[in-house]
Amino acid sequence: MHFESTFLRNIPNIVHGFGTRSDPVPTPVLKNWVELRPEWNQVAGTEIANVVRRNQACGDVDGFFTKTTNPIGVRAADCVPILLARKDGGMVAALHAGWRGTKAKITEKLAKTLLAQGEDLSQWVAAIGPAIGACCYEVGEDLIEDFVKTFPEIEPDMISPTHRKLDLSAINQFELERLGFGQVDWIPECTYCSMDKSKGAHFHSYRREGSGTRQWSIIARKA
Repeated sequence: MHFESTFLRNIPNIVHGFGTRSDPVPTPVLKNWVELRPEWNQVAGTEIANVVRRNQACGDVDGFFTKTTNPIGVRAADCVPILLARKDGGMVAALHAGWRGTKAKITEKLAKTLLAQGEDLSQWVAAIGPAIGACCYEVGEDLIEDFVKTFPEIEPDMISPTHRKLDLSAINQFELERLGFGQVDWIPECTYCSMDKSKGAHFHSYRREGSGTRQWSIIARKA
């Protein structure tokens, strides 16, 4: 089982998926991912690579965009994965937005990068995948205060709906809409507490498991 965005599913010539514990590399993109994926180190930063060839060495990056049919994606186990595509299916992008990347405004970095490429952000669709929710993501009060200062245009109650809880997905949704992306979807599944009575946890969660196991969120243009 994997998750898909209804908005992205309606874009022509795009295949995508948000992985789960049982389907960590979404089945629709598995074959091409293994053969064609870029090589990189995910470091919780804001660097974004333009993928122009298969198995491209990208260094330390936390986002990609491409006009090729090479798949791009990010791995996460509580951080926010974001997959994006132009409405005509001609270009796609992927972001890893943990608390560091979110606070450093990786979504704004992508927006500026796409604008520099001549893109019209209103013609783009973004989908926020499963991530740890405000129901479970407890952090220090100093970090909450830092986020409130960093995003003065966002209501503090949206950043932290309850005491010491941080809502990364809501912050990224607000930012994507503020930046002018045409449509923003959100799959409201919490990687920490989403469970199946018979099968257990739906997702790997670093906070719950303390391991380095992740699931992948991947998007590609069809060849």
